[in-house]
Amino acid sequence: MTKPRTPAPLFANGEMTARALYAHQLAALRAKAGLTLTELSDQCHYEQSYLHRLETGGRLGTLDVAVALDRLYDTGDLLVRLWHLAKREAKQLAAGGIASLEATATTIQEYALTAIPDLLLAPAYAKEQLAATGPHHLRALDARLEELRLRQARLTATASPPVHYRAILDEIVLQHAVHHPTTWADQLDHLITAAQHPAVALHILPLGSGPRVLHGPLQLLSFRVGRPLAHAHSTLTGHLTDDPDDVEQLRQSYDNLRDTALTPTQTLTHLHALRTTTVTTSTS
Repeated sequence: MTKPRTPAPLFANGEMTARALYAHQLAALRAKAGLTLTELSDQCHYEQSYLHRLETGGRLGTLDVAVALDRLYDTGDLLVRLWHLAKREAKQLAAGGIASLEATATTIQEYALTAIPDLLLAPAYAKEQLAATGPHHLRALDARLEELRLRQARLTATASPPVHYRAILDEIVLQHAVHHPTTWADQLDHLITAAQHPAVALHILPLGSGPRVLHGPLQLLSFRVGRPLAHAHSTLTGHLTDDPDDVEQLRQSYDNLRDTALTPTQTLTHLHALRTTTVTTSTS
């Protein structure tokens, strides 16, 4: 009989998440029932490899499979409740937990399609961007800016564990200047400074470099302990996954974009040229 493997804790902080607890329960219930994966597959009509990934935390799966396994194991709605808990947890992490994940990451790779990434925002530019998203009480706005400053500190400060950051900026991102030329010039200076830091690598993806294999902003995070994560996000939604197949597919797409982007040295030259153009335009 195939011995169920206890899933590794997810999300790098060493604590068992709802997702890991769900996987642990699936493995424990199969062991208690004395079933092999093949036998379980025959009884519930899901593929053996799919069931294995559920039990090891590689996938969360659908609600339907939780319902089917609750029925098979005669566990009432235990697995359904754990599935909903894990689903809710994933949404919360995608919406507001990225800062805590960044805090323990050893490598962060980012693709910016529509806006400068949070970790590269200059204070004045960040303030204008945040203010543009809607009315904010001054104290709340200051709190958001302070949170952003703390997130950014790991890129340039002596961090433990140290973090290595790489960002691909679609060139269209650099076309979105703000209302005040001095604020935009300050943002370009901020990018130039960041690009020269030993732990930071910046790439600009030229407009004419071909089709984009990624269709939205992406973060790839690696940790000293725990599975790598991928965070695909937009203005209103975010999807966080540690599924090995999904993460690997997104990593390959990211690497393909990096291969067609400017090198860090070329990017720095491009930023200096853009900064010079900004000065010329603002004084003419």
